[in-house]
Amino acid sequence: MNCWQRVGEPDRATPGGYSWGVNPLRYLPFLRRGFAQQGPPLHLTLFVTGVCNLRCKHCFHWKEVAASKKGPSLEQVQQLADSAAQMGPLLWVSFGGGEPFMRKDLPELAEAFGRHGLRHLAIPTNGLIESHQHELAQGILDQCPDTFLSISVSLDGPPAIHDSIRDLEGAHERALVTLGKYKEQARHTDRLGVGIIVTLTNENQDSLAAHVEELVREQRPDNVTINLARGTALDEGQLEVDLDRYRELTDLKQRLMKDGLLKYFDFPLAKLAVARDRQMYRYVEALARGEDDYLPCTAGKLSAVIFEDGAVHPCEILGKQMGNLNDTDWNLQTLWRTAQTNQLREEIQATRCRCTWECAQADNVLFNPAKWASLAVDSLK
Repeated sequence: MNCWQRVGEPDRATPGGYSWGVNPLRYLPFLRRGFAQQGPPLHLTLFVTGVCNLRCKHCFHWKEVAASKKGPSLEQVQQLADSAAQMGPLLWVSFGGGEPFMRKDLPELAEAFGRHGLRHLAIPTNGLIESHQHELAQGILDQCPDTFLSISVSLDGPPAIHDSIRDLEGAHERALVTLGKYKEQARHTDRLGVGIIVTLTNENQDSLAAHVEELVREQRPDNVTINLARGTALDEGQLEVDLDRYRELTDLKQRLMKDGLLKYFDFPLAKLAVARDRQMYRYVEALARGEDDYLPCTAGKLSAVIFEDGAVHPCEILGKQMGNLNDTDWNLQTLWRTAQTNQLREEIQATRCRCTWECAQADNVLFNPAKWASLAVDSLK
């Protein structure tokens, strides 16, 4: 069934004069995963390439970037997507890198998942592939009519600080131009959300909140994704962050949303996603402060991270493999049910594994039945 239904409200954003929206009923099959301990993944992060045009100081993936590690072939991604679809529908796929838009076959990679009814595709970008990244985004929209595409442009502080972190003069100015072009592109469809993504580091922590407020007021992105620097950065000094600055940044986001300056992405249950993020930020902060807080981790159950070489991990942080897709002809269904994957899932639970990776913690909040009452109340705010 096509998820984009006419709802009868006039809207200049679509050529036919109607607003098109995702059918909320398509989200119902995912709710039961809050109770089920076994089942297919709902969320995949796929590193489509290690090739990148920058060498950012806070990058946790810097070794693969330094090696310009090739990503999977289109045929391998198609096999991955087909096998995932045999297990059940995917809610969310994120393309990582490297710089995802270095791959000119990005629309075909997206279509491998989109043809199976993928709900959401997220792509972060440094915004510096000006020659063709807008055309690639349009190609994704054209080839994946059932998918909401969110693109987030990285902006990590005022121009001088951003350019220093990215090690490229003029990077901030160029990224702003790209952001503006994506915003213009989004005026013609309600299936494209355009945000900014920031990572709090030692270098930008004293200026990032003020710059984010300036960006939101001037650029009006749909969302601000906030990350806390993590892992083993190229410059490990970037990981030394004052967590009061993290609280300042996450509080700012909530205030900007309350004031109507930051509207968030426009899809069904968006208010629930906002409530999830609000709780997730508080949980990440508590973990970073060393507080004895714990939510059962769903990594390896609801989600997985697939690196360029086919290695499948439960998350970006743990550093342990569930297996390698090259051993199963890129069939995720086969890998998902092995003794090795089950053993790692049991280990994650037994050790009460927890980390500050926002993507994993967002899943942990959303698919924990104990959180549903508070999420429902929070989503009404």
